[in-house]
Amino acid sequence: MALDQSVAAVSAISALAARRRLAANTPVREPSSSPEPEESSSARTNSFSVLQTLKRQNEPPKSPKKNASRGPLSRGESRAASLGNRMSGRGLTWGIPDTSSDPSTPDAASSATRVQYSSFLLNKNNCRVTTKGTVALKLRDSERFIVIGSFGIKVSAGEVTIFGATLKPSDAIHWVHAPHCHAIPVIRTSEKVALELHSDSNADGLRRLSRLSPLFRGIWGESKDDSTEATLGKGRTFQIVCSSDDAPKKCVIQELSSPPAWNKKLADLVTVAKNGPLTTLVCGPKSAGKSTFSKMLANRLLTSETAATARAGTHGVAVLDLDPGQPEYAPCGTLSLVHVTRPNLSAAFTHPNLDNDTYKVIRCHALASLTPASAPEHYLECVLDLLDSYRRLLRNCHLLINTPGWILGTGQDLLVDIISRVNPPEVIYMSEDGPADVVEVLRAATKRSFTTLPSQPSEFASRTAAHLRAMQAMSYFHLQNEGKASGGMRSSWNSSPLSSMPPLQVRYSGSGQGIQGILPYDYQTPPELLSQAVNGMILAAVDVEDSKAFRNLASTAASPDENGASAVEGMISRTAEGLPYIPNPNDIALDPRFSRTIGLVLIRGIDTATQTLQVLTPIPLQTIEQIRSQGRQIVLVHGRFDAPTWAYTEDLYHRSQQGDAGAERALQMAGVDPNDEEEEDDEDEVVVASNEEEAAAETDAPPLDPSAGSSTALPWVEVLRGSQKRPVGSRVWRVRRDLGRNVGGD
Repeated sequence: MALDQSVAAVSAISALAARRRLAANTPVREPSSSPEPEESSSARTNSFSVLQTLKRQNEPPKSPKKNASRGPLSRGESRAASLGNRMSGRGLTWGIPDTSSDPSTPDAASSATRVQYSSFLLNKNNCRVTTKGTVALKLRDSERFIVIGSFGIKVSAGEVTIFGATLKPSDAIHWVHAPHCHAIPVIRTSEKVALELHSDSNADGLRRLSRLSPLFRGIWGESKDDSTEATLGKGRTFQIVCSSDDAPKKCVIQELSSPPAWNKKLADLVTVAKNGPLTTLVCGPKSAGKSTFSKMLANRLLTSETAATARAGTHGVAVLDLDPGQPEYAPCGTLSLVHVTRPNLSAAFTHPNLDNDTYKVIRCHALASLTPASAPEHYLECVLDLLDSYRRLLRNCHLLINTPGWILGTGQDLLVDIISRVNPPEVIYMSEDGPADVVEVLRAATKRSFTTLPSQPSEFASRTAAHLRAMQAMSYFHLQNEGKASGGMRSSWNSSPLSSMPPLQVRYSGSGQGIQGILPYDYQTPPELLSQAVNGMILAAVDVEDSKAFRNLASTAASPDENGASAVEGMISRTAEGLPYIPNPNDIALDPRFSRTIGLVLIRGIDTATQTLQVLTPIPLQTIEQIRSQGRQIVLVHGRFDAPTWAYTEDLYHRSQQGDAGAERALQMAGVDPNDEEEEDDEDEVVVASNEEEAAAETDAPPLDPSAGSSTALPWVEVLRGSQKRPVGSRVWRVRRDLGRNVGGD
């Protein structure tokens, strides 16, 4: 009992001494007009609260916890803050008010979420609009800014870097398409610069594709009514974005970032390339930045060339594009050898043609699939033929090989085979996270330099890989075809629906037959279903340079005394409609040494009365006439291309934009909001309707007027209501895209 009393006395004395020390250390408070909250009763009665306060004062300050709920702009905010601190010594405010002294100011909340994309603010001293409508900028050294939209950049003085390319003073205009569904390239100055930004007159057709598909909506910064009004005036196809306040609404802007390891490797490769043609192979997993790094390397090599190098005949970079799922210079489902002569500063879907002002496809092969897994042997044959074409035609140019992201199993074996056959001096693996066994196998196959680089940082994507493929295919088939070879001209687009474009009439029987036949890859369609299988689908147009391209297909159909031409004719069969096709039960592909792909075609319809195919294609007519004049034939290859579902609804979207109530009703019946953007279409409810409910809905619903919005008159499209043409016992599912969202808030 005495021990307890002594402990209590010591505790009381300690508390009293602590209270006195706290009173001596506490500064005298100034009187305030605002009422102060009364001290709680628990604080008054707790004798040890002073000890707890002193303990907290004596402890070292703890580092703040990282906010795990930061959005996709967190990286940009921290980067902007650090850059703002560094630039404050130069007298630049970056347009962010200083709210550190008073966090209760109205601008504190906005500045906390504001992201700066430019190191300067536009004013009359650094920006003016010329009489020709161009925007002239005069900037100091070490400035940076981004531009959204389509524009041309012309450097008058100084140097500018963009997407790895260093642009020097010249009369040339470098054209850029920078939609914010991709990372936006940053424009940087290394010294005092004078440059001009030009509006792109060819971009109007590309922008108007948004009237035909929601995939193209909201990617250029325009408003809902497709206006291109920007801060610098009307009619402009671009916008300079200084901060997130200037950015288009409901979009997240990602700057194209290049990690320090990338910059160091790019500089090393450019230094090595000065000694002679350099071969570099880029590989790695999916979405690791292989295409971005390859474009940066090609742009840097192109802009680092000297005049002596150009006179020696080594101008340009040869690109071996071996990724059929996401090609850069050709349509999806193809492999190509490309001669790039000027920097490529735009997204892939903005230059889908085979001949442009910045590059030319030397040779192309159709894999007719989005992955090499469907035919690994044929894939390797195409690679070897393209490599042989490089050695014959472009051996004095640097070679850059971009490979697909298939790195496991058979994909790994293909990579090892390509590395062993090409024997490149540089192999770059775009990931530092393995898989370790894959890295070791590739390192062992490489006889020279093998380097691992970090993957490209990516925090947000408004379009999936399937969306980008659809956009690239849609852009390809809407290319403006003037009936002649492009001749290296810039791309332009026809924004009319494909259903309103007059197709090419190609005879498939009789005199003047335009195609030799249809050759199926992979799955072999029964002859009685072939016309339905190819109608409304994408096929590859292949120029057969020699009858040897048919391999065993011709030899099995020919008798021993027949020559090659008659053997080819003997292998052609016909369907009940007279459609010619080549039976291919053993899935034999055309030999790439004796054939080449000239483009893709879309079968709009089959007219059995006139025995013609209605074909939509951007292939120049001059190319087709040249092939026919030399006595060669064209074969249509039917494989596993993506179905052009975007083409089936173009007319409906186009009419809905013009206020056609019938078209809007047809789209709404399909569960699509014609005025909604692709990335915002997440509010559809989950509906499960039984056959009885469907039949009741069909009985109560008013009849659909075929002449007012029904798409039955359009090719390939049929609107079904209720349980029409559905198996007995089936159900209709309308699934919302955000099933994982917690609506209840618990």
